[in-house]
Amino acid sequence: MGEGFQIPIYRDFNEYYEAANTCMRARDKEFHAFRFSDLGEDIVPSMGPFSVGFFQIAIGSELAAEVGVFDLKEDIQEFTMVIYLPGQILYWEKKGIWDGYVIHVKEPFLHLDNISHLTESFGFLHSVKPLVVSLNREQYELMGQFFELILKEGTPFNEESRLVVRNLLQVIVVYINRIVSKNNPHGDYTELQYHKIATKFKALVIEHFINEKSVGFYGNSLGISTSYLADAVKKVFQTTPKNIINEITYLHAKTLLSSTDMGIKELAWTLNFDDYSHFVKFFKKMSGLTPAAFRKTLKKEG
Repeated sequence: MGEGFQIPIYRDFNEYYEAANTCMRARDKEFHAFRFSDLGEDIVPSMGPFSVGFFQIAIGSELAAEVGVFDLKEDIQEFTMVIYLPGQILYWEKKGIWDGYVIHVKEPFLHLDNISHLTESFGFLHSVKPLVVSLNREQYELMGQFFELILKEGTPFNEESRLVVRNLLQVIVVYINRIVSKNNPHGDYTELQYHKIATKFKALVIEHFINEKSVGFYGNSLGISTSYLADAVKKVFQTTPKNIINEITYLHAKTLLSSTDMGIKELAWTLNFDDYSHFVKFFKKMSGLTPAAFRKTLKKEG
């Protein structure tokens, strides 16, 4: 059994590149942009499960791969955008040609606080699913122009260039939201407030769910009552705050069960359940199977 197993967390770009067996290296610790062709021929065929401490935005005119977040996987091909978020459990497998661009950026560099009046309601920044978006040729070419401008600013990468790149990245985030949501940016004030609260709540859950599983903690963190939080979550996600906490915990548990040989007692401890039986009851309520039975079904399917 895999006692002591921990999913790798790559907080440094170059640690990630080493693990992927590419000779490419980032010079800056907060931001790196490159073309897929820079990865070289020796990149590993697949990686995962793992987690990163930065945003990954990739676009490809050709992008033959299987990508995953938690235990949710999706096959992709041409004219596609893939976004990975900090804290997600990730997986990817290369299945053919990759042609396009990638940006890795840490949150402090991105500095979304500058446009928080917009991004607080951007649901894609708090997704627990693989964010795979089909692009038409016009959208890809426009995004490609942004990426090319960013690549040019990176040589050399001085303070003026950092400012330009940060602003370009913020424009890209807004443009991505337009593509993802295709929603009218206007709406009544109450709906916008609900959306900001609900997306902030989900981001907090992804960050704190291991140690904090009570709705009250998140209400206090947001400075609102639990009933107001429930109203916002119901309006935006059509569920309850507790269900979202449980769903994110369950997704982590499924991922660990399916991608590691960690013992079930150790897994319960890793997810901060007070005892083994509590975890078993929780998992059975969520899936209809005990953790051991779930793992057996995976072995049969494999």
